[in-house]
Amino acid sequence: MTVKMIACEVMKEELLAIKTQCDIEFEFISMGLHLHPEKLNQELQRLLQESVGYEKIILAFGLCGGAVKNLQAGDSPLIIPRVHDCIPLFLGSTDKYKALHKAEKGTFYLSCGWMITEKNILSEHQRIVEKHGEKKALRLLARMYDSYRRVLFIHTGCREEADSFRQSQEIAELLALRHETVQGESDYLDKLVNGPWRHEEFIHIAPSQTVQEEEFGIGVKVN
Repeated sequence: MTVKMIACEVMKEELLAIKTQCDIEFEFISMGLHLHPEKLNQELQRLLQESVGYEKIILAFGLCGGAVKNLQAGDSPLIIPRVHDCIPLFLGSTDKYKALHKAEKGTFYLSCGWMITEKNILSEHQRIVEKHGEKKALRLLARMYDSYRRVLFIHTGCREEADSFRQSQEIAELLALRHETVQGESDYLDKLVNGPWRHEEFIHIAPSQTVQEEEFGIGVKVN
């Protein structure tokens, strides 16, 4: 039987680069839905109910602002990475994420996929400049991102990484944050696609059962 993976487009290139060891079908969801957790929840629930006859469904999402809680599995077992968001997946483990978070809690993480929407910071800045001037635009951005101290770009080897990296530098400069980089690892993504789906790293939901927020209790949230 076929395995189905429902994933956010932020991970599309990295997931498709993984060599699969089983018959797997991918379906990607627009990252823009992250701005509306209730809509994301509704879309995920619709896809789960419509995805019938699979050996298992892998949901390549973290808790994602609560968008995944209370989802009900369809007629297939459901597997979800035990993470709050996709950053540990790009980094290769929750341990690496915890270490980076401990070193600097005020970290704004970026990757090629995240630039799909986060580069809008640059266009939004330009829009405010044109309407209100540079000084007001910078004051507004400073208030919006005042809890951050650095931009950390995760290298994942995507095709457009040079452009995404440059844009991440522009964002750091615009927000007056230091810019740093870290090498991503594919270990967690490989296990997401091919297993083994050990319980310490993945949540297992039986058919027709509901995802509980408490299942995502390990790890730390991004500030």
